[in-house]
Parts: sequence; structure tokens; C-alpha cells
Amino acid sequence: MVKTNQFNLRLRHPDYQKYLDINERESLRVKKSYSCHLDQKYGLDVLQAMDIFPSNVENAPVLVFIHGGYWRALDKRSYQFVAEPFVKNNFTVCVINYRLIPSVNMETVLLDVSNALIWIREQIVRYNGNPNKLVLSGHSAGGHLALMTYLMNETLRSSIRAICSLSGIFDLDPIKNSYLNEVLQLNDHDVENYSIINKDLSVVKCPVSLSVGTNETEFFIEQSNSLYEENKSVADMEYKAYKHLNHYQMVHELGREDSPLVDFVLEHTN
Repeated sequence: MVKTNQFNLRLRHPDYQKYLDINERESLRVKKSYSCHLDQKYGLDVLQAMDIFPSNVENAPVLVFIHGGYWRALDKRSYQFVAEPFVKNNFTVCVINYRLIPSVNMETVLLDVSNALIWIREQIVRYNGNPNKLVLSGHSAGGHLALMTYLMNETLRSSIRAICSLSGIFDLDPIKNSYLNEVLQLNDHDVENYSIINKDLSVVKCPVSLSVGTNETEFFIEQSNSLYEENKSVADMEYKAYKHLNHYQMVHELGREDSPLVDFVLEHTN
């Protein structure tokens, strides 16, 4: 069993609250500064919803952001700040929610993300978005959901121009064998079917960015580095370790205009 401090990020970073406060403060500022449509429903449950920041120009690329929280926690309202650099570059941005474990299982979480993307592809033109220029992004568990959703939905792949996974989780076996599984209740079937390391990534036909902070736990660093090393010969992947950043800080890179992550997204949607 992997040590608890590899997964318990609040224990690892006792000052975690200051990073969460940044998320809240910056999201509130961005929500007040830009046009947005909050809680647009893609399903019947309260969590089957997204916040949309429309581009000011038609036919704009679309960034989709999927939050983390070990598939069991957190909410889109804390991550609205990622919209700013992209709206400034004439993107439409969708920050999505999904139902959380233990109310649902991993299969249903992935189904929610898939249904959110189907809704976006069908409806985003109403928000000046181009349904065939989607970029999937996500942090931590959201990084897993972004890439796994691509792998599970062949019909969506032609619409996805790039995938940007920040501090992603790609092997569910260590999670199943940790204290987290008291809530997640992952079984061998889940590990086999929803671990990205078990998949053929040669089917991924868009560029993939894997990023991680050097001040993250060894678990998170190894997750991205191993996936890159094992698949760089069959998929268009890049791996970048951000010096001195921890798990909480990594997601801020997607909301920073001069970040290489923003450059990656802009480069692959021109």
C-alpha cells in the first residue's frame, strides 16, 4: 500500500487553505469580469451542469476544464479562474461539474463527462463556440477524466484538438489500495477498465500535454512521467515538470496568461 502522505495532499501541504482561497478569490473576480452563463444543465442532477464563458467572436475554439478532487469532492465554481487567459484569446470556456462518488461509481462519473461533451458539441455554437475545436483539460482526477473520456468515446475524438492533463492520475491500482478506497470503492474491474496505463494510446490522434510540479508527491510525478515514457513513441505527447510547484499550485498555471500550458492550448487550436 502506498503511504498516506502520497495521497493526502492537505497533510503534505498544511498551508493548503491559502491555495484554495486563491481559487475562490480569482474565480469570483473572473466571474464578475467576464460574461458567463452559470449552471447550464446537461442532465437532470444538480451536478450535471457547467459554467460557460462565451467568446466575443463566433466560431471560437472551446476549452473544457474538468476539476479534480479524487472523483469525490470539489466543484466547478472554484475553478472559473481558468477561463480568463482563454477568453482573452477569443475562446469559449466550459467549466464542468459531474456527479461525485460515492453517490455514483466511476463508470457514471465518466458517463457524465461524456454527456457534458456531447452537450457541448451540440449546443456550444449558441455560445460562439466551434464544436469541432474542443480542447479537454483537467487537474488531478480531472486529468484522468479528460484523457479517459477521449479513449472511451470514439465518436467524440474528431472534435478534440488537444488534451491538457495537469497532475493527472493514470493508474488506479494504487488508489484502490489506499485509504481513499473507503469512499471510492474501486474494484478490480474499475482498475482494469479505467486505468489509462492499461489502454492503447496509439489511438490518440491529438497532441497531449502531461504536466506536474516538482514539489508534488512522488506518486503524482511518477504518474505523468511514466505515462509519457511508455507512450511517447506511439502518441504525440509532451511532458513538463514545473519547478517548485506543488499540487495545488499546478492548476493555477492554466489560469496564467504567460504559462506554457496556455501556449500549448493556443498553439493547437490555431
